[in-house]
Amino acid sequence: MVVKKLLTNIFWILSEIEASFSKPNDYLLFRRTYLRLMKVKVGKKFWVGKSLNLFNGGDFTIGERCALGSFVRIENWSGIQIGDDFVAAPGLHLNSGDHDPVTFKPKPLPIKIGDRVWCGVDVTIISGATIGDDVVIGAGSVVVKDIPSNSIAAGVPAKVIKPLERKNKKHLWPWVNQ
Repeated sequence: MVVKKLLTNIFWILSEIEASFSKPNDYLLFRRTYLRLMKVKVGKKFWVGKSLNLFNGGDFTIGERCALGSFVRIENWSGIQIGDDFVAAPGLHLNSGDHDPVTFKPKPLPIKIGDRVWCGVDVTIISGATIGDDVVIGAGSVVVKDIPSNSIAAGVPAKVIKPLERKNKKHLWPWVNQ
């Protein structure tokens, strides 16, 4: 157990160094190994910037062609599922933990994020939220309830502000085709 924790910490340090010198579409060997040690499932193409803070790794999936900016904080007390073609600007915070307001007993709820979702800078997504496919979440938003597919949401708490119509729903992010 001590050896695994030490190995995990070494790979976290190496992955942070690797992230400081990488760009999207680079193969992140140390980041991939660190996430594997934390029992996170990741797609073949993904990128995570520097300063990744991950608490509790298991039951966490990152889809294909995903990019998470720097300064990401993920608190995984229940399952977290991120679909394909997800992009998050710096400062993303996912927290699947929650408590009963009366008894303070923990009641974690999963977070599910669909395909082709973009989160602006400093977005927070709270336990129990489901975000559909083809969604944009505005910078600084706090998602506390479900956001339907094909929409743009923003605010605290995040609310749908207008529909999103995408004609081409295939590999939206240009860095994946390089």
